[in-house]
Amino acid sequence: MYGFFDWENFYNGRHNKPGSEQRYTFKNTNRIYLGDTGFNLYLHAYGTYGSANRVNFHDDMFLYGIGYNFTDSGWWFKPFFAKRYTDQTYYTGDNGYVAGWVAGYNFMLGSEKFTLTNWNEYEFDRDATYAAGNGGKEGLNGAVALWWNATSHITTGIQYRYADDKLGEDFYQDAIIYSIKFNF
Repeated sequence: MYGFFDWENFYNGRHNKPGSEQRYTFKNTNRIYLGDTGFNLYLHAYGTYGSANRVNFHDDMFLYGIGYNFTDSGWWFKPFFAKRYTDQTYYTGDNGYVAGWVAGYNFMLGSEKFTLTNWNEYEFDRDATYAAGNGGKEGLNGAVALWWNATSHITTGIQYRYADDKLGEDFYQDAIIYSIKFNF
């Protein structure tokens, strides 16, 4: 199980232009392992909420599909394929498919522990109604990050975050994100 809650663009106003307004986002990902096969049932919920230009907006996405885990000494690659259901301000219903992955590599630099990660989601075959307001039938979403595992409970890192025709916008968005995480 993995999850987070973000308060994005906290230094901007709640009603700034699209893409730079304050937003609130959550994500929860679960993989239910199917014995020792490497396969898993993939379940994913994501929501983002904003009020750009004083227009309330939400985009909730629910994925259900199948994944597989490739792992070895210090690295992992976990692809998935899922059906997508969307509940958004302007559209609610089945909304195509998502193919994606999460990948990572743990390594030492001196006596310090680091992790390099990448996650990516490619959406396709979106519903025509949804696609008309979200940049088309396809979208891309992901991040590349370098994490310093300072202690068993504290991790800090820097991410390059990207999204194209995604997150309720019909343009390319990117950002550098600095994070401090507490690991339970």
